Amino acid sequence: MPDFALADVSGGEVRLSDLIAKQQVVYLDFWATWCGPCAAEMPQLEHLYETYKGRGLVVLGISMDDPGTMGAVASYVHRNGLTFPVMIDTDSRVTGLYNSTRSAPYGVLIDRSGKIVDEHPGYSPGDEINLENRIKEHL
Repeated sequence: MPDFALADVSGGEVRLSDLIAKQQVVYLDFWATWCGPCAAEMPQLEHLYETYKGRGLVVLGISMDDPGTMGAVASYVHRNGLTFPVMIDTDSRVTGLYNSTRSAPYGVLIDRSGKIVDEHPGYSPGDEINLENRIKEHL
């Protein structure tokens, strides 16, 4: 599993290997401010994060916004009350590692050992039910 570190919109740094070392289950959500299905999915991800963070779930929002829209990411996070870490993949390196199709939204579920156990392109209402079941399997 390729490691990465990205700065979040609050100025902190998040490193994937640190989360795996702490035996966290990690959900990488590749999204963009201009993506309608991403906007529909965000409240569901926030709910899952709030529900399961005490049991070891970390949701990482990885914005694929380009230089023209990346300035809107921090205000989007605050306006929508997102509490999970949100980062901007400014050089698309992490997107290239985990989301080679560069589709948005795109989710990658990583278990406590660092193994990718699920990948899901797109979002349709109800997808969060399957995601929640997959998360619970690995917590």
